[in-house]
Amino acid sequence: MTSESTRERIFLGIDGGGTKTDCLIANEAGLVLGYGRGGPVNLNFVSDETARASIVKAVCDAWQAAGPPSSAPAVAGVSGPISLAMAEEIIRRETGAQQVIGVGEWESAWWAVSPWSGYRHGIAVDAGTGSLAAGFNKRGERAGAGGLGTVLGDEGSGYWIGIQALRAALRAEDGREPPTRLQQAVREVLGLKHLRELIPLFYQKGLARHEVAALCPVVVEVAKQGDKKAQMILAEAGRELALAVIAVVRKLRMENETFPVVAFGSVFKAGELILGPFREAVLEVAPNAKIVVAHHAPVVGALVRAMMHGGVELTDQLLARLEEGLRREPSLLAGDPQVG
Repeated sequence: MTSESTRERIFLGIDGGGTKTDCLIANEAGLVLGYGRGGPVNLNFVSDETARASIVKAVCDAWQAAGPPSSAPAVAGVSGPISLAMAEEIIRRETGAQQVIGVGEWESAWWAVSPWSGYRHGIAVDAGTGSLAAGFNKRGERAGAGGLGTVLGDEGSGYWIGIQALRAALRAEDGREPPTRLQQAVREVLGLKHLRELIPLFYQKGLARHEVAALCPVVVEVAKQGDKKAQMILAEAGRELALAVIAVVRKLRMENETFPVVAFGSVFKAGELILGPFREAVLEVAPNAKIVVAHHAPVVGALVRAMMHGGVELTDQLLARLEEGLRREPSLLAGDPQVG
């Protein structure tokens, strides 16, 4: 880190969820200084102690990677299903941040894309461990759908896909459905000899949300091998995510407008297995919508909102420098943006 960079104001972005917590630090010129990652923070599913440890790890790892900087952050933006009070206490203690602001989940997703794309209104759909959709129209009206958690909703999410895989494997094992490669895949991933070992594993020991969601990439791999059941699960996930987007479209009366639908989260790494059914369903209702797969993680949006709150102008030069720094952190990128 140069002496020039340490004299500039610095900013933090923090985004937490059901599987991980990211922290990203940059200065006011857009130079990325540090990045850290911790575990889950959603207090609906993990303890206070676990959430606190996750935030501490993400913030401290990023802070150490950054130098640490000689000056405290001007603003820290906090996003996701995360306790703002808890995050603020930790961030102020560990970094001395002057101000900590809350950033909505859809807002962080949106601002991880908007500065580079020029989009001014639209809808963001986030499908990671959980799922939700939200957005705003050109009149400034806002609406959302989903985000109800594993018991009440989260359709199309990584957790939902994992649960469908477990059910499909068990039904096939019972002979209630045709055999599927998911049977062997689930046994291998969870270290089981027999699928009925899932019963005590699930109900007595308990599988954490992120452990179930971790089956999502397995379903994708099996689907790519030609397994029809896995393909059906992913197609249904795409349609479920589309239903959340369509609900927002109708609430905001955007059926005939041209706008982006920005898709975030690890689930969309499945590519056309999910995007195809998702796109088809959305375009039936909003034919002028543009489906955009984001290539920045939501923590980038939390950082951008912190910079905006601090009065930083998002110039082309700053955005290019920020993009250059992000490319050195592959976990913050999901590949090149796709539009369709």
